[in-house]
Amino acid sequence: MDYLPVDDDPLSPRLPSAIEQQQRQVVRSLLLTVCCFMPVIFLALLDRSGFTPLTGVVGAMCVFVLTLWLPFQIGHTRLVAHLLIGGLLATSTMALYYEGTVRSAAVLAMMAGVIMAGTFLPKLSLATVGVYCIAVLGAFNWMEQQGMLGSQMLPVTWVVWFIQAGVIAAILVSMFFGRHRLIEAYHSQAQSLLKAQVAQEGLRASEKRFKTLFRNNPAACLVQSVEAKVVIDANDAFLALTGYRREEVQGQLPPSLWADADEHRRFRAQLKQHGEVRAMRARSLRKDGSCIDVQISAELLEEGFERLLLVMVLDVTNEVASRVALETSQQRFSTAFSFSPLGTVICRLRDGQYLEVNDANEQVLGYRADEMLGHTSTDLNVWVTETEHQAYTRQLNEHGEVLGFPTRLRNKWGEPVHVKLWSRRIDLDGEACELVYSVNVSEQQRREAMLMSVARGVSSKTGEAFFLSLAERLAEGIGADGVLIGELGQSGELDTLALLQEGDLQPNRGIALAQTTLIGILAQEELVTIDARASQMVLNVPAMELDAPQTMSGVALRDPDGSAIGVMAVVWRERRDPTPDVRALLTIFASRCNAELVRLRRDREIRRLQATLEHRVAARTQQLEYLNRELESFSYSVSHDLKSPLRSMDGFTHVLREQMAGRLTQEDEHLIARVQGAIARMNSLITDLLALARVSQGRLQRMEVSLTDLAEDVARRLYHTDAGREVEVRIQPSLTANCDARMAHIVLENLLGNAWKYTRHQTPALIEMGREGTGSGPPRFYIRDNGAGFDMSRSDRLFKPFNRLHAVTEFEGSGVGLATVRRIIERHGGDIAGSGEPGGGATFVFSFGSETTG
Repeated sequence: MDYLPVDDDPLSPRLPSAIEQQQRQVVRSLLLTVCCFMPVIFLALLDRSGFTPLTGVVGAMCVFVLTLWLPFQIGHTRLVAHLLIGGLLATSTMALYYEGTVRSAAVLAMMAGVIMAGTFLPKLSLATVGVYCIAVLGAFNWMEQQGMLGSQMLPVTWVVWFIQAGVIAAILVSMFFGRHRLIEAYHSQAQSLLKAQVAQEGLRASEKRFKTLFRNNPAACLVQSVEAKVVIDANDAFLALTGYRREEVQGQLPPSLWADADEHRRFRAQLKQHGEVRAMRARSLRKDGSCIDVQISAELLEEGFERLLLVMVLDVTNEVASRVALETSQQRFSTAFSFSPLGTVICRLRDGQYLEVNDANEQVLGYRADEMLGHTSTDLNVWVTETEHQAYTRQLNEHGEVLGFPTRLRNKWGEPVHVKLWSRRIDLDGEACELVYSVNVSEQQRREAMLMSVARGVSSKTGEAFFLSLAERLAEGIGADGVLIGELGQSGELDTLALLQEGDLQPNRGIALAQTTLIGILAQEELVTIDARASQMVLNVPAMELDAPQTMSGVALRDPDGSAIGVMAVVWRERRDPTPDVRALLTIFASRCNAELVRLRRDREIRRLQATLEHRVAARTQQLEYLNRELESFSYSVSHDLKSPLRSMDGFTHVLREQMAGRLTQEDEHLIARVQGAIARMNSLITDLLALARVSQGRLQRMEVSLTDLAEDVARRLYHTDAGREVEVRIQPSLTANCDARMAHIVLENLLGNAWKYTRHQTPALIEMGREGTGSGPPRFYIRDNGAGFDMSRSDRLFKPFNRLHAVTEFEGSGVGLATVRRIIERHGGDIAGSGEPGGGATFVFSFGSETTG
């Protein structure tokens, strides 16, 4: 992270002010000297020779020197010095040409230009001037020797003296100021040395304090050498922020920590221009590649003859995240405020003036937003009674908020309307304000009155009493002449749950649905309204003795699977067009009626299931006992009927080998060995199958088991059976689990045995077992090795029987061991998972579940 700017001109920006003033005095004196002598030389030449090209050159130089005063006055001292030197060199060159001899006095003017160049120009420019002068003089010497200049020796006049006097004056001015600067530099150096000796002890103490403050500064700080561009020091906060170690930073080039190259360029440009950077926001990279938001400040410092760059970095990631969250929150609030369907206002508490008003207020009181802004509730006379206004204000002052305050407010046309108010005291830019939500509840109150007349006495009842109460209240609330609530029976008939006709409940009965209007209602998903006159049909509602009813509304009652289980219908004698309120009430209470009917049917089903539960449990127990006996029989058959032929085949192959000893060819020996190997694999497979079958039988005997002891016992057996191998087995001490000890031993035999087998080609081989983490819940254990590993893309086959992830020619096995392990783990209520990579080893993590499992 190179903080330093690119510096193309290292001298000019760093010249001390005293030296600049001295250079300005030198240039002013030289200008004055040249301005005094150059016109005199011009007049002398004009008097001697008249107007010649040489006179014209000197005259042009006079004009040129006079024009240099303008840039000198506006502060371009170095530019004026360069131009003056260039003018002298050009004038002397042309004068040599026109006079036709290198013995001209113009050579002295050229020497004056060289001396001035030595005073003002850097090394490269000075060398260029010297080469130029030597080349010009050499060229003119050669040309004069060849007679190409037409040299003519002019008589000595006062012109030569004026030129010599002017050159001597220019040289004296340059030498005087050069000597003056040398003396001042000497005195300044002596004074600086004395001051340095006096302040040395103070500087040492100051340096110690600075280092202490620097290292313990909670802000990340870095000091970099400007010339060497290496990091001199970085405090602990900087190392913690960036993730680097001190030896990776100190004495090294700064690490690249800029996430945005444009931000880096802006930083360098600002540092080069102003010598400092204040609170620049940027994105920075840590060593691990993560990005953080930072605030960078930097300043160029002078420490003796060395320039240093001090950089301070503050982590503002949380601040940026908070600011973004705040801006998002403000945007969401503005959107929610503007588009809220509730009438929303923000008013100032000290005078009650409305500061913000949304458009939904027009639906509450009829006022547009522009009609309310800048006014107060008193201006608009919205409170109907002052008593309610005072009660609202008192509640807001005492609790800081008002929730659902019911009152009446006067709308734009002076009419009182019922509203509910929600408000809370808030602070906006240090000003106490009130956020108020309002809802016009006039229509809601009317609907609630209707709803209460329907719902009264219904909510507290369940079962068949619910349907009777609902029918009475529904007819009363909507003015229906008849109400029918029925349930579809098994035979396809409708069994009434409630039947009301002209205010009187009728006995329940069964109704045949064929050729009735109810069939059409059952076929629909939503509420259906039928107008007999408009549809030109007769409403056929059995069990209701109403003469030619004109309007019917009904809805099918359905089970959660969508099948029809009943119907709710109401009829009117006269033609009716149900209002939205009536339709809403019918839909709401049809939903309530549907839920109660479903509950009633579930209660019946539960009672029916309870009556048959004991029988089903006994049958299931008998079935399980039969399956266990079959499994034991199968295990016996596998153990004896399958293993016995294998033992005979193994014995016959050994007898055959003994009887044919000496007569068997190498190929015969190979075939017999393959038969014996196949017999051994078949015997191992049968043994593994029996183990897999047995782990599902019997009751788990859970207890606290030392897995460390079991694992060490398995490891000893592995060392004994394969003593020639060098395997390091690391088992964490004090590993315990609540499990069945016998089955836990089988788990460890398989997992440790697999690790032992698959590290066969690894040197050195390492197997580890330990506990993973120390959190709450059942302990989790791991077994890890550095062996052959496996491809995770085939991990779905890992715990399936007879599935192997390696060829038999590589590693022996039946593919049943891990299936046995998983079955044991699952019986304990635990879980197991495996991970690995080819050639990178494998890890199995498992748990035996909680103590109550199994």
